Amino acid sequence: MKLKWSLAELHKQPAGILMLDEKVDMTDSLKKRDTELMDVSLIDIQGTISIEAYSRYFVDLTLNVILTLPSSRSLKPVKLDLTIPFSEVYLAPEAGQTAVETLEDEVVFSLEQDILDLQKPIEDTILAAIPMKVLSEDEKTSNDFPTGNDWEVKLEGETDSSNNKDDADTSENSPFAILKDLDLDFSKDENE
Repeated sequence: MKLKWSLAELHKQPAGILMLDEKVDMTDSLKKRDTELMDVSLIDIQGTISIEAYSRYFVDLTLNVILTLPSSRSLKPVKLDLTIPFSEVYLAPEAGQTAVETLEDEVVFSLEQDILDLQKPIEDTILAAIPMKVLSEDEKTSNDFPTGNDWEVKLEGETDSSNNKDDADTSENSPFAILKDLDLDFSKDENE
């Protein structure tokens, strides 16, 4: 499916509406823009492009895609199934100020040429929908965290009795430990 139309081509659509129900491969371009992406399924695009008054183009789509990303916890591949709404308004290059004023509650993009190209806006929308934390179903329900030689990942606030003992030993062996016995009450000097 193509994601680029001339405005003249869009004006030829019956009833001023172009129905979209296609699958598009954007794997290479998305992986170039986000190097953490391991794989991208075909993007299922459904919706409409409505032409109004030969100067405004309302794009209302639903994007369905499966992204494969590394788990935030284990770096193992996780398939992330996303359904993303995509709604934007575009103005033809010759559209006047009145066309913008009637759409003051909408974010409006002015086209620089007589071409509507949705490739980059769709890519932007997909990349913006990727969550900061990606976990597999097992990782979501489990409290098992990665470990290694002499290290382990813990939740904030978790303590281990052996760690508390080490902290106590460390504070006693600190060169500053002898300072705790000093009387540092400076208020006595001021009164004398």
